[in-house]
Amino acid sequence: MIRPRFLSGALAAVVFAVSACTTTPAEPPPPAPFEAMQVEGVRWGVSVMTLDGREVFSRSAEERFIPASNTKVFTSAAAFHYLTGLDTPDPAGGTSLWLEPGGEGEAPDLVLMGAGDPGLMDSADCVDNCLHQLADAVVAAGITRVGDVIGDDTLLPAALWGQGWSWNNFVWYYTAPISALTVNENTLGLTVSPGAAPGEPAVLSWAPGDDLLLVDNKVITGPPGSLQTLRMVRVPGLEMLRLTEYIPADAAPRMYAVAMHDPAETAALRFVRLLIERGVTVEGLMRARHEADDSPAEQVLIARLTPAPIKASIGRILVNSQNLHAELLLRKIALARGQLSPEGGQEVLTALVAEAGLTPVEAELFDGSGLSTYNRVTPRGMAQFLRWAAGQPWGDAWRAMLPVGGADGTLARRFKGTSLEGKVFAKTGSLHGVNALSGYMTARSGQTLVFAVYANDRPADAPSIIAEMDANLVRIAEAN
Repeated sequence: MIRPRFLSGALAAVVFAVSACTTTPAEPPPPAPFEAMQVEGVRWGVSVMTLDGREVFSRSAEERFIPASNTKVFTSAAAFHYLTGLDTPDPAGGTSLWLEPGGEGEAPDLVLMGAGDPGLMDSADCVDNCLHQLADAVVAAGITRVGDVIGDDTLLPAALWGQGWSWNNFVWYYTAPISALTVNENTLGLTVSPGAAPGEPAVLSWAPGDDLLLVDNKVITGPPGSLQTLRMVRVPGLEMLRLTEYIPADAAPRMYAVAMHDPAETAALRFVRLLIERGVTVEGLMRARHEADDSPAEQVLIARLTPAPIKASIGRILVNSQNLHAELLLRKIALARGQLSPEGGQEVLTALVAEAGLTPVEAELFDGSGLSTYNRVTPRGMAQFLRWAAGQPWGDAWRAMLPVGGADGTLARRFKGTSLEGKVFAKTGSLHGVNALSGYMTARSGQTLVFAVYANDRPADAPSIIAEMDANLVRIAEAN
């Protein structure tokens, strides 16, 4: 059969058209933000909304997540909401020194009394709010001999750690014990160096004045280039710091910030050393007082230090995520409201989130720092709280203290080179298997968005998910 030429040409055109359609399929749309994530096993929760409450993105926004240091959002906001004079030093909040009369013919006791100030320092270069200033006041008062030297932290409940804190972290500075009498943020500096040759014990050295913990050093120097497996453990209730495993012979010396045992007792010991250096004879004991006496002795004030304004501590809490400052601030707020319970002030945060319109399902908090694994929030609840805070008279001043993406604090290295550099103002959070970020960001349109992002249940051997978190927030900001 012979086909007409025009028909053959038409069939060829149709075949060519079909071929063109089938060989160049349309590109599939990109996955939605926080959908095609690289790390398996992570449970994500996200809520992003405008300041007027319109939610522009959500994922599992009503599920409950561990917020880690995102808890400090609530603690710092509570200070702005319930306290006044945040910019002004409060002399009543400073550490003081008192004289308690001894028995007949006995030297008087000295009482170093804590008031919940996290800024008291004991170092050679300290200029303001220094422990040595109180020792100088003893000499200036003409006191040459004393009985006992007592570290008194009875202002706050005798609970060194918060509810739900992991005991295996108690060795480190970020889980320093809570006390009304705090010196050097209740941490000690310990440098670990390799021994002279493989097989030799590691060499330990304390920072000046920090030799206040017993150490069981079982760290062995390994061959050059070997794996460092150094471990530090301190069992709760013991003053012993135990070091084990190996350090390579070519490892550089490294200083570790470790938590002290009993802050009030340690402060008293530091003070005894300062007194002896100044020629004051200490005839009695160095001890701590954690519970107030039923029949307190008459006391005479020798000196009182003036602490930094509370706002300086809030800066440490938000920019550096300082846990001890957060816990002491929460207790200070509770004291001011007459609500301080043995649990350490969690009732302050319960009242705050209720005022913001949140239910206990949306925010349930047991400490001020976020170290507690009991804490739970929903992403939508946190976003709603941020909206509420933005509308408060103190909202702008509080937001201005949050870390800035690519600029400072815990966000200094994040969002650099992206459209959110300098345009995200947020608080981070991290615990074992947990990462969090919540705050405010400026979208492409120029509008302000509030956001809360939580990643829980990250496997222990999984890589970091922070880059994924940040990249997806950038996508949402650029789409709005």
